[in-house]
Amino acid sequence: MANKVQNPEHDLMVETKGKLETFFDNYGNKILWTLIGITITAVAVYLVLSFMNSSNQKKENTAQAALTVALTTEADVAAYVAIVDEYAGTKAANTAAYMAGAEYLQAGDLENAKAYLAKYTNAEGAAGEIINALVYTLRGDIAVEENDLQSAADLFNKAIEASNDEFTYENNARKLALVYGAMGDNDKVQEVYKNLIAKYPDLKMTYTKYLAE
Repeated sequence: MANKVQNPEHDLMVETKGKLETFFDNYGNKILWTLIGITITAVAVYLVLSFMNSSNQKKENTAQAALTVALTTEADVAAYVAIVDEYAGTKAANTAAYMAGAEYLQAGDLENAKAYLAKYTNAEGAAGEIINALVYTLRGDIAVEENDLQSAADLFNKAIEASNDEFTYENNARKLALVYGAMGDNDKVQEVYKNLIAKYPDLKMTYTKYLAE
């Protein structure tokens, strides 16, 4: 019987995929809900600005009020779905689509998570940019769950480009590096970490160890 030929690249890919799965198993939920917590603040700011800048249409105002209640009372996913359905076309319904998608993802319902995140359209302003990035992040997480690593890489790249917020950028850069590692593209891994350190020099001590000597 012929000896099995070892393939270092294949072994590295298998090992990295295992690390990727462990990372999301151990930290996925923590990161998701940390991001959601940050987003509540971002949404609150976005709501105020949207309210000030929007026309005084009754539908928009009522939708904003409904979303404010949902956010401040820790409502379940049904409340966000209702806002999306009842107030389609409003800024509040757009944000509710993000929240519904995040809630469904946390519950492990990938199909509904994808469906509601797909309803979200990019918002403007600093707070809107953070939410835009978070939507790409969640879609990237779904792609990882579905083992579609190329799509995950594309989405994490979009998340990085969507916002200059340091926490959001760092989180997506880490995920992107892990995905590239699972794909066996070490050059891309190095590029991600180099770009992260260049953009945020205060993170150098944390990520220099991942760079090739």
